Amino acid sequence: MKIFKTSQLIFALMISAVLSLSAPVVNAQSVQIKDAFARATNPGQSVGGGYLTIENPNATADKLMSVTYAKASSVQIHEMKMDGDKMIMRDIGTLAIPAKSKVELKPGGYHLMLMGLKEQLNDGDVIAVTLQFEKAGKVEVNMPVRAMSHGKMHNH
Repeated sequence: MKIFKTSQLIFALMISAVLSLSAPVVNAQSVQIKDAFARATNPGQSVGGGYLTIENPNATADKLMSVTYAKASSVQIHEMKMDGDKMIMRDIGTLAIPAKSKVELKPGGYHLMLMGLKEQLNDGDVIAVTLQFEKAGKVEVNMPVRAMSHGKMHNH
């Protein structure tokens, strides 16, 4: 009986440790998704931003083909970069994920644009998006929604 209780305790501690992680990791066939989050939006705002890190530990490259979110009319993969003295943002369609590397989608660089939002994204919510990869296939990702601090605002 003592061994059974010890194993229950170990199992409970393991589950607790996993649940306490701040940024969940999603493992797909050949990619890992880390640090996923979306920015909270203001009332009436129809566009939001999503960010995450994609790791590809394999010897072959993959490609993020598309992203969907049920409560948005579309999701675009965007890039922000300097063009001379201007910061530009554009839809790039797909995003290459080189072999044995990681690609960060973060404010001021690559990111997801949630277009035509059907409801406000509130701090503390969690939204479910689907990433479609060329090789890894569909990957479901839960993105916690975070309020944007005033010191880190980017114009979209």
